[in-house]
Order: sequence, then C-alpha cells, then structure tokens
Amino acid sequence: MSYSIGKLFHIIHISDDLAELDAWYDDVFSPTRGIMDAGYSPIEKRDASLIVIGDAIIEPMAESDIEGSELMPVGRFYSRFGRHWHSLAWYIDDVGACWESMTSQNIRVVTDGGVPLPERPTDGSLFTHPRDTHTQLEFYPHVMPVDPRYADDFDAFAWEQHPLGLRRLSYATVVVADLEQATKTFTEGLPGTLIHESTSDLTGTRNVYVAVGETTVVELALPLEPDSLAGRDLAANGDMCHAVTWQVLDLDRAADYLATKGIRVIGRDATTILTDPDDTFGAPMRFTTVAIPGDPRD
Repeated sequence: MSYSIGKLFHIIHISDDLAELDAWYDDVFSPTRGIMDAGYSPIEKRDASLIVIGDAIIEPMAESDIEGSELMPVGRFYSRFGRHWHSLAWYIDDVGACWESMTSQNIRVVTDGGVPLPERPTDGSLFTHPRDTHTQLEFYPHVMPVDPRYADDFDAFAWEQHPLGLRRLSYATVVVADLEQATKTFTEGLPGTLIHESTSDLTGTRNVYVAVGETTVVELALPLEPDSLAGRDLAANGDMCHAVTWQVLDLDRAADYLATKGIRVIGRDATTILTDPDDTFGAPMRFTTVAIPGDPRD
C-alpha cells in the first residue's frame, strides 16, 4: 500500500528557552502566528510554537520546566546536542501505509512520547528512528485546520516585502557520512525524487538534492572538509538535520539586514551566505538567491 507526502509540516528548532527563541524569530523574521504559541504537550513534556515564514513552518521547541522532562525525547536530545535543528515533518495521507512502508524496510518507528508502534496505526504521528533515516522524520496524517498556508488568501510571497527580502524555504540540509545510502533512503525509502547533484566550495560538501512531497527540497550533504560547519557537525553528532537555507531576492539586502540583528556572516560566495550558528541559536542558516536546478516548484 502506498502513501503520499504533502506539504512540509514543520522543521523543529530545539533550544533551552522557548520564550527566548520565539522572541528571536519574531524579531528577525516577523512570522505569522496563531497555529500554536507556547503550547505544552503533557505527553512529550515540552513547550513549542508553530510559526509560518514564507512557505514553511518552523517549530521552536524546548523541554518544559517540569520534573521528568529531561527523560523525554526533547530533553534527551537537548542534553546530547544542545541548541540545534532537530527533525523534518510532513503531512501525509495515510499513516498506516507509511508504517507498512517503514517497517518493511526495518526502519524503527514510534509515536508521541517515543512510544513504539509495533502494530499498524490508524491515526496519530509517526516518527522514524534518526539513525535509520539519517535524521528523525515525522509524518502527520492530518492538515491542521488553522494552518494558514491552506487559506484562500494566503500569500507565501508576502515576506518579499520584509527587509530580509525572503522568497521561500529553499532547502533543508541533512549532513550524512554515507551519501549513497542517504540518497537511497530519501529516494527509495521515501517517495522522493533526485533532482540535482553538486559540490560546494562554500560549505565544503558534496550534495544531492531530493524533492520530497509537494513543497520540500532536502539537501543531503557529505562533508569534504573536516573543519567546515558541516564537517564539525557530522564529527560531533553524526548524521542529522544540519541547516536551513532561505531563498532571498538580493544577497546584499539580506546581509545588511542580518547585520542589524547581530547575525554575523561567516562565509559567502556569489549566490549564498552562511551565518554564524552562534547568532541563530545553534542552528546553521544560509541565505541564497538561486533555486536548485530541477526544483519542481519552479
């Protein structure tokens, strides 16, 4: 039985203080709110928000300040990795079929709170084991009714008027040690399509780009330079969600604006800038003016 992947649901950004991280996103990106703000999950013992930036949703998240939160998945992640990108999530049409596909490939799966899923589910979130899919992937079988991206009057390009001149999420990067295996996971393990391959002197990586679902491009990046951001992340943490790249209208405009927010540029070429993760709550961010060749959204 097959399943279809829809829009990107969200990308989780873990930190130690949700209020501080929320305030930073408000200051830098002016996101649309109202889906979930400072929501508490008693199952996960974590606090999180869902904010819309361009065509994407980011989920700022932190463990709750209650007893036992450090033992739950978010608390364990923060204890191990600190401030960092955490995972990618998509809307899907059939969680049971997704479970069948994952378990047939020996990909371990759980639901909320890290509870195992030994039997085919009919509802609820499905999370993969990050070591089986190079980062944790979440599949959610319902479109949230309050997701503004589905409203008739939603304008994904409204952020072009923002001082940052942001057009959309270009791609999310997963840093990997075995590029061939990661490509197989995202094109055969998932219903993804390989659209481009490249090597970047700026990031010091060899890259494969995979279109996943309706609106997402995932960059699978193999570090070629151990002292690059990607190389250090892989060496310290293993395969995981590493960076997010935003497509902007003008690189100088974006760099000038980021400077006003105290976000330093640590690398740049003709089309892309890398910012200091120390200034973006531990989560590497890039800004680029080019689309990935073969991007089905163009």
